[in-house]
Amino acid sequence: MIRGLLALALLLPASLAAQEMTPEDGAALKAMWQAIDKGRYMDADAALRARAFDAAGQPRPGHVHDEWADFQGLLTNRPTARVPVPGITMGDPADTSPARLAGATPRDAIATIVERARRTRVVFLNEDHASPRDRAFGLEVARALRPLGYDVLAVETLSNQAEEAKSAADMATLARDGYVRRTGGAYTRDPVFADFLRQSLALGYRPVAYEETEYRREADWKAAIARREQAQADYLIRRAVKAYPRSKILVYVGFSHATEQPDARDKDGAPLRWLATRFKAMTGIDPLTIDQTTLNEDGSGDARAHAMIAGRIGPRPAVFFAGDQPLVVGQYRGLVDLQVAHPAVRLVNGRVDWLAGMGRTATPIPAQYLPTKGTRLVQAFVASEAEDAIPVDQVLVTAGQAAPMLMLPAVPVRYAVQEAVMPPVAGQPGRDSSRGQALVGLA
Repeated sequence: MIRGLLALALLLPASLAAQEMTPEDGAALKAMWQAIDKGRYMDADAALRARAFDAAGQPRPGHVHDEWADFQGLLTNRPTARVPVPGITMGDPADTSPARLAGATPRDAIATIVERARRTRVVFLNEDHASPRDRAFGLEVARALRPLGYDVLAVETLSNQAEEAKSAADMATLARDGYVRRTGGAYTRDPVFADFLRQSLALGYRPVAYEETEYRREADWKAAIARREQAQADYLIRRAVKAYPRSKILVYVGFSHATEQPDARDKDGAPLRWLATRFKAMTGIDPLTIDQTTLNEDGSGDARAHAMIAGRIGPRPAVFFAGDQPLVVGQYRGLVDLQVAHPAVRLVNGRVDWLAGMGRTATPIPAQYLPTKGTRLVQAFVASEAEDAIPVDQVLVTAGQAAPMLMLPAVPVRYAVQEAVMPPVAGQPGRDSSRGQALVGLA
């Protein structure tokens, strides 16, 4: 979260770099990171709230509120809407192409991806870092590609080391454990992301870390992006393509890293060449590139474009076609091969409906973990995993309200609860408020 945010801050153009964080903002973000490093989700939330809202409870537009809004996805499986910053426009709203969307027809996304993945050995799938559902779809793709011979999973967020031997040892440990720990990556603190990896490893995927290992502030933000993309491409080619010459590879990235053509959206100077573009030029491999961030009602998805097609998507993710050609609209038009449209989210038993597709069963929270006052976070961990593992599920429960169900796999779990006992001021994490854990059998 914060590490990704601070890394991104080094790469922003001048219009966004002008949105500087105050020392108080930095302290709140540091406190949040210290809390989540310890698995203290409620304390992390409280640290962000202290600066995300003013004394009257109104949002303070900017970095900290954006981070707080994104962080809600770890607690609820859905990010909260960001508050626009006056004078700053993100994205390219000019090309949602209403006429093209109006005439497009949907096809099942997984079937379409499988058909086209047969023609290559590398698939790039992107995510919105604030959208846990993207990770659930990543698992669907990993499952569908495995019978085609895909057995390497390269993931942007995995903690990386520049030394080849150390990185290989870390990946061997991850593969042996079969699950990611709190030190394993930034975005993998999301239980949905952690389970995407857990289940993919169980399918036989071999993990690869390829993120850049050194960030430094540069005056030229395009040069900073170019340096990072080249470092990622070098790692990916060395550790995946060359290390596993007979394997097929699923590369899971964020946003524009999946673009395989130079990106000329910014008219100032040369187009940006993101990861997939560099990878394609360096290897001669034409990867299948997929965007799932645009036609998505969560995160930074284009709500207007999603609304145009919501009634035609159907119950499963879809790819829209204009005739026989897959349709890509918005900022990635002409830059990726396919664009996935996600159905509108429904709540079932107080939980997002797509969790069931991860092989989960709705399970009541044991009575002893329900709050008698206030709101608490109820967590479920796979019982066989270490104390620093990521929960397999967690849910906010408020006293006096109907308790949502936990969505659990068919394995023994242990429970824990967290409560924000002492909301912190910026820079001062709240008091550790964890409760005891209890081992229980299958629900």
